[in-house]
Amino acid sequence: MADFFKDLIYSKTDIITFPGGVPGFEANKEFVLVQIPEYVPFEWLVCIDGSRLRFAVINPLLFKADYSPELDKSHFDELKIEKPEDVLLYAIVTIRENPLESTANLVGPVLVNKALRLGKQIILEDERYTTREPILRKT
Repeated sequence: MADFFKDLIYSKTDIITFPGGVPGFEANKEFVLVQIPEYVPFEWLVCIDGSRLRFAVINPLLFKADYSPELDKSHFDELKIEKPEDVLLYAIVTIRENPLESTANLVGPVLVNKALRLGKQIILEDERYTTREPILRKT
């Protein structure tokens, strides 16, 4: 996987700024979203500050259609979101060797204003969701 990110090419307009960083990684503020066709529907939020920090992410609605985090207006104001179509919603994923054990953090959704390229991870106080929500379910 590391080879995909070794010679990452992006433009200034691809950079998403997290003004407060990501919880636990507050010093890391600039990221790009990387899509790798063979890993769809996953994407990677890759820090471009020279560190090797990156997060696998997924749109949580792809595996939990009823996901409806209660977000304050202040979150949208902080990211200067004016229209619903400007919002990208992600959950950070922990990918396990056994795909059935892979989980997503639905307590900490990542919001991105795709128009202004601003992002923030929101920490919810919502008992409906967990930090280890299964992505795949046994049938």
